[in-house]
Amino acid sequence: MAHLFFRVALVALIALPSVAQAQFFNPGKLSKYHNELDGDSQCNQCHASGKRISSRACLDCHVQLGQRIAKSAGLHGRKYRGKDCGSCHVEHLGRSTKLIQWPGGNRKRFQHNDAGWKLRGAHADLDCSKCHKKKTKAGSTTYLGLNTTCTSCHEDPHKSRFGSDCTSCHNEQKWSSVKVENFDHSRTRFSLRGKHQDVECKECHGQPAKYQGLKFSACNDCHSDPHKGRFRQSCTSCHTEQAWSDLHRVRANHPGVSIRNGHASVKCAECHDRGSDREPSKGSACVSCHSPVHEAKFGRNCKKCHASIEWLGLPEKTGLDAHGLTVFPLVGEHRSVSCKNCHNPRLPTEKRYRKLSYKHCNNCHDDPHKKAFYRWDKGLCESCHTENGFAPSNFDAGLHKKADFALDGMHVAVPCSNCHESKRPRYSFVLAKQQCMECHENPHGDQFEKEMADGGCAHCHSTQGWHQPKIDHSIWPLTGAHAQTACVLCHSPTKADQKSGKGASYRGVPRDCTGCHEDIHAGQFRLSEPLRECAFCHDTQDFVMKNFDHNKKTRYAITGKHKALKCDACHTENKLRNGEEVIWYRLGYAKCGDCHANPHKAHE
Repeated sequence: MAHLFFRVALVALIALPSVAQAQFFNPGKLSKYHNELDGDSQCNQCHASGKRISSRACLDCHVQLGQRIAKSAGLHGRKYRGKDCGSCHVEHLGRSTKLIQWPGGNRKRFQHNDAGWKLRGAHADLDCSKCHKKKTKAGSTTYLGLNTTCTSCHEDPHKSRFGSDCTSCHNEQKWSSVKVENFDHSRTRFSLRGKHQDVECKECHGQPAKYQGLKFSACNDCHSDPHKGRFRQSCTSCHTEQAWSDLHRVRANHPGVSIRNGHASVKCAECHDRGSDREPSKGSACVSCHSPVHEAKFGRNCKKCHASIEWLGLPEKTGLDAHGLTVFPLVGEHRSVSCKNCHNPRLPTEKRYRKLSYKHCNNCHDDPHKKAFYRWDKGLCESCHTENGFAPSNFDAGLHKKADFALDGMHVAVPCSNCHESKRPRYSFVLAKQQCMECHENPHGDQFEKEMADGGCAHCHSTQGWHQPKIDHSIWPLTGAHAQTACVLCHSPTKADQKSGKGASYRGVPRDCTGCHEDIHAGQFRLSEPLRECAFCHDTQDFVMKNFDHNKKTRYAITGKHKALKCDACHTENKLRNGEEVIWYRLGYAKCGDCHANPHKAHE
């Protein structure tokens, strides 16, 4: 009977779907760490068909652990490399199963050196959770990914000033136990030099030692001031770390008075008669020891010039700055002259400075003009030049009047080089040419031979401007609009002038109106009687007639209704045979019927 039941059950099982088969052979529930893989459809995530689980399937999910095993790192890479995961981590024993099987049966019995880092000193007494605080996604503690450097767990109070190797000073037994015998103090903010190297650590850090919060920025943080605050400068201005008595810096940083150069050979006691750290009884002013020797009023502040404690050979800038207090202030180009150019170092000191001749320029400078201007400037260069430079000179039109050729009018604006053409530097300004024709071309040819013989160009022109001639136009007086007309409108070049390139013609210019103006009346008053000149109707004031007297100047008196008519009512424009339009003034009729139709003709 039992045998029959087994056969029936087996047949039924075979007939069941594959899921039912898996449920039938399910060995038990997974732990809570793998519960997301629970279920018959998830089996192949870890198991190959008909096979046990492989370590490779585990490491497909536990990637970080696989990487450590590949590097032979940690417990799994060192001690269990190549071992089947299932031999230690057993599954399908229910949700409460703990997958980690600690060697020795307890986490506290775990030999940490098997993981590659042996726990020593204070580390050996720590609970695992003090270091292993990381959690997996499932919420369990993970023991992977910790760094073995000190700063991965401990805060660096030195802020990386001493590097990352804490064990160079500290050990794992006790943090406060410091190995100071080989400590490199130069890595701190206070490097030990000179006598500081011989001082025991406890002299500064105390006992028990204190390494933070120490004052050391100033000498008097550790040392008392034997000078009782009499010196404002820092201790290092005079002393060094080599020895307290080493005072070689005093000469470079001596307070009050420099003891370089001239003072370098003076012994301290010669001035400091009340002790080396006290002011001399004479005082610290230069005049306390040295009597003034300058005639110029340089004042009593000798340091302004002699701060380097040198009597001669001072920087040129010092001399330039002080020269304004002498009787010869340096201005302009004199400021760029080297001192030795005037104060010749080959001369004795007395002659070099106090007995120089400097009242006149020629005391130092030669006259490049060879006294050409001596007759009117007596050799005083100041009449033309200033200390700002030899060129440009201040020889202006006012001074030019003293020369043989006074500048006026347009000549004032002419550059000097247009007349004085000699090469630069130009020292000679004598010119033989002084007549207009010697510099200017005659654009009139021989038109004005008579005038040229009587005063030359000045007969008509002046230096005020070429186009402002003094012309006596009384031969043909200019009135009205003619007086405002440009000369060239009447005096235009002839063909001969144009061919020769000369100026406008002034001889033979027509004087009647038609010689210049076009006859806009088409010959009405020139070709028919009575003949009339332009002046009969027009004048030079205005071409347009404003008050033409029709009764006196024509043969047709305007009376009655005709007075109200406009001119163009009778004088209309007519086109000539050549196409030109002209206003007709010679009408040729004077009877009523010439303009008006006869309204009575029907009754005649």
